[in-house]
Amino acid sequence: MTNNAFHTAFMAILVIGLIGAGAASAAQGNDGQDDAAEFAKLGGAKVSLSEAISAAEQKFGGKAVNAALDNEQTAPTFEIELMSASGSQTVSVDGQTGMAKVTAENGQDGNDTE
Repeated sequence: MTNNAFHTAFMAILVIGLIGAGAASAAQGNDGQDDAAEFAKLGGAKVSLSEAISAAEQKFGGKAVNAALDNEQTAPTFEIELMSASGSQTVSVDGQTGMAKVTAENGQDGNDTE
């Protein structure tokens, strides 16, 4: 490979790498904004995640297998997935009051046996 061809190939690889790094940096910028918004919402909660899990387990039975802040709600709300011998169900816990209720996606009885 001649010196000129090597130089051209090196520059092409460098440009491709810089474009990829710029795209990754832009994607991380959005995540940071989303994280800040979720953290602010979490700061408004009077109930901790562990308290929300306990409230859901006590009201509906079963054990929590997944729990997170529900970022689709305007008020701080936790979404808890409970597992029991009869299947799984997803419930929500109000981050202000600690009240647990069945989410709409589970239907009327709250059981999701998928």
